[in-house]
Amino acid sequence: MIDTNMKRILDFVEQNLTEDFSLNKLARHCNFSPYYCSVIFHRYFGETMKSYMQKPRLLCAAKELKSTNDRIVDIAIKYGYSSQEASSRAFSDMIGIAPKRFRENPLPIAVYQKNSSPPFQNKENTAMKNETIKNVQGEIERNYPLKTLHILNGLCMLDSFQKNDLMSEKAIYIPFNEAMCWGETNEKIFSSEFIEKRAYSLNSTLEEYKKIVIEPLKPLFDEQFDIIVLWFGDDMFCQMNFITILAYLEQIHFDGDVLFCMAQEQTDKMLSDAVEIDIDGYNYIYKTILCDRKKCDVKLLPVTYQAMNLYLCYRERSSDIIRYIKKNLNKENIVEELLTLFPQYGLGDLQYKWMIEEIKKGKAI
Repeated sequence: MIDTNMKRILDFVEQNLTEDFSLNKLARHCNFSPYYCSVIFHRYFGETMKSYMQKPRLLCAAKELKSTNDRIVDIAIKYGYSSQEASSRAFSDMIGIAPKRFRENPLPIAVYQKNSSPPFQNKENTAMKNETIKNVQGEIERNYPLKTLHILNGLCMLDSFQKNDLMSEKAIYIPFNEAMCWGETNEKIFSSEFIEKRAYSLNSTLEEYKKIVIEPLKPLFDEQFDIIVLWFGDDMFCQMNFITILAYLEQIHFDGDVLFCMAQEQTDKMLSDAVEIDIDGYNYIYKTILCDRKKCDVKLLPVTYQAMNLYLCYRERSSDIIRYIKKNLNKENIVEELLTLFPQYGLGDLQYKWMIEEIKKGKAI
């Protein structure tokens, strides 16, 4: 299983996107051998560290192309490229457009990618994902032959597990049917105050909310488990739900093991290992991000850190989503376009419809 060693590696990688980076430097920092770092990274992400780092570096470069007047060559060198030509080739391969043209017309990156990249979701990917899920569960059962609860991010994931025969008879599976990235919440998770605020935020009645969200969680409330496995994606929507469940487990003083199995939503893949999660501190993380809507000052998983930044900004006037809606408010297929252009947020058609309605009514966001 991947443990805190992987987190140390990821933290160092994320903190050194603009530095002269090498495998040897990472190995010295983490007190591992370069070989171990390379093997564990490839096992966890299915790619080399060099290829993994290229994407966040190029996304940071794209952000600076859009928000600064710095020379393209200076941005290229800042993010580890030896020349503007090398940077331009990599940028064009990943984004689908040259840096100069992107700066002249800085639309959301997915606008360019949807015409330059093959679709991710296909039968081969789905088969590989399902096989990975089976392998991960098999490893969990071998290493943790105890009473296990699997919490899945939503009914759609549960339906997929059932449809593809991915559920072990030895465990219990329940969905968390929430959208914690939308609306108000309460510090005491699943309390009556929490339920009232969430039902109101989601334009639901108390009865509907309890039936859809609370009742499926009954095993979590009523039974004792040794292991809880969380199956959540890497987008903003899933990560806010993920934080909420971890905070609840800390609030009830759950003393078993918690494992995180991460779905890579944009590529329709599943990481090949479960990550062991320490729930201590997640109540503070939940209160800071979701209750107070502030940036959290403690160390987070890189994927959670990225989701936090998206969550705290996505409804501001300057966000890519809000600006795109305002520019295309009268388009008939605007919701479908939003779902395609902003997959990193993980928002559904309902949330986008609410955002469109708010903008049409002139409500400040």
